[in-house]
Amino acid sequence: MPNIYDSSAKERSKYLDTLMIVAKSQRKQPLEFFWTQSGDHLDVERQLNLGFGYPAVVAISPAKNVFATMRGSYSVSGTKDFITKVLSGGMSVDKMPALSWKKADKWDGKDAPVLEEDASDEL
Repeated sequence: MPNIYDSSAKERSKYLDTLMIVAKSQRKQPLEFFWTQSGDHLDVERQLNLGFGYPAVVAISPAKNVFATMRGSYSVSGTKDFITKVLSGGMSVDKMPALSWKKADKWDGKDAPVLEEDASDEL
C-alpha cells in the first residue's frame, strides 16, 4: 500500500476493502494475503522491483522460489485476473531473491500524524 504519508486513512481503507474482497473470493485457493506500506521494507521493495508505484500486488511462491508482479490496475477485477493468470501459469515469473522482512508498526487506522518541522531547518 502507499505509505500513509502519501495517502489518507480513507484512501487506504478503500485499498484494503479491495484486498479483502479479492481474498474472500479466493478462499479455496492455496493463497495467503498480507499487506505492507511503502517504505517499511525498502530492501524487499528494491529486490522485487516495486519502484513503479503503489498499491502493488506481488505473488510469491516460496516452494517454487519465484514471484510475479501485477502490472495492471489495482482493482477487484484486475487483481482477480492477475491471480488467475498466476495460478494457471499464464504469468511470467522471476527468480525469487533472498528476502528479509522486518517488523513494522501496526497501522492505527488513522491519517498520518502531522510532521513537525525542525526550527533549524528554516535557517
